[in-house]
Amino acid sequence: MPNKIESLQTQIAAAVRQAAAELRSRDSELFGFALCVDDDVRTLYHIACNQDWVRENAVDDPDIGFIYVEWALAASDAPFDAISKQLADFADETCANDAAWAEARDQRFQLLVAALRECRAAGVFSPETLLCAGSTDPSAHLEALAMSCVDAVNTADVADKFARALGYEKHRRTG
Repeated sequence: MPNKIESLQTQIAAAVRQAAAELRSRDSELFGFALCVDDDVRTLYHIACNQDWVRENAVDDPDIGFIYVEWALAASDAPFDAISKQLADFADETCANDAAWAEARDQRFQLLVAALRECRAAGVFSPETLLCAGSTDPSAHLEALAMSCVDAVNTADVADKFARALGYEKHRRTG
């Protein structure tokens, strides 16, 4: 029987699949899909952009397709609302100290990464679609987590473009 954390990862992946299916049914090919959180990883929503939107907006900003906080396309919020409540409940749990709290926050973030990885492996998104999890107003630590996510679930070419567009090269692991 899965524990609460494993169950939450399964729910996140299911919500991502549902959102992707809804978006595909009404829009052109997706350019990007992101799971957005706050720095405490206690709230969650999704956002996306399609190829047409990127083409139209790249005239004014060539990197717009990689700036997930600017995207405006979304599917139903309902599955993500329920997950967000669970993330908040986990975030409210008492931790022994700041280090334990930070570890718990990072564990919640890794649920998002694992769910995106699962969806990528299942073919929910094309290999060219940017997948990301990140904070909408990130601290340096959440920037590093976002870059780690992008490196883990995207092609090297897509991850390189994301790093350059957001100035996240400093957060990449080398060697």
